[in-house]
Amino acid sequence: MQNHIKNDIVEAFNNLIEKKDFDKITVQMILDEAGIGRATFYRYFKDKYEVMNYNYMQFLQSYLITGKIRTFEDFFLIMTSTGADFFRNKIKVFDSTGPNSFHSYMYEASFGMVKLVLAARGNPDPTPMELLQYSFLCHGIPFLYESWIKGEYPGVTPEEAAHVIYELLPEAMKGDLGLVP
Repeated sequence: MQNHIKNDIVEAFNNLIEKKDFDKITVQMILDEAGIGRATFYRYFKDKYEVMNYNYMQFLQSYLITGKIRTFEDFFLIMTSTGADFFRNKIKVFDSTGPNSFHSYMYEASFGMVKLVLAARGNPDPTPMELLQYSFLCHGIPFLYESWIKGEYPGVTPEEAAHVIYELLPEAMKGDLGLVP
C-alpha cells in the first residue's frame, strides 16, 4: 500500500511536469492530481523537490539493481540515451534554481555515487585533492546532462558521448564500479 501511494504521487508529479513549468507546480496541484490529502503527501515527501529527486533516483536505481550499470561508462550511456528519453518531457525540471534545484540534487546524487564506489573499492576516505577532482566532475554532470537532453550536441551518438565523458574520469573511477555482485 505504501509504495502504491508514493508511486501515485510521483505519477501525479510526472503528469504535471509534462504540462507546466516546475516552478509553477504546487504541492496542492500534486495532491489534486494524485487524489490524496495533504497529510498523506507529507507522510512520504517534504516538498515537490523531494518528489522530483525521488523520481530521478528511482530511475537510476532501476538500472543499478538489474546490473545494467557496471561502469561509469554504462552510467553515462544510460544518461545520454534512456535517461534523456525519460527526462525529455520533464526538461522543465532543469529550470528550477537554488539549493533545492534539480542541478543541486543531481550533483549530490552523483557525488554520493562516487563516494559509494570509492567505499566499495576500499577507499572510503579520499584525499582532499581527490575530493576536489570528483566534486568538479560531479558539478559538471547536471549541466552536461541538461545540454544533452536539449540537443546541443547534434551528430554525437549516446555511445560516443558516454565514451568521451568516461575518458575524462580519473583512473580511480574507471573499471567495474563494484556495486553489483
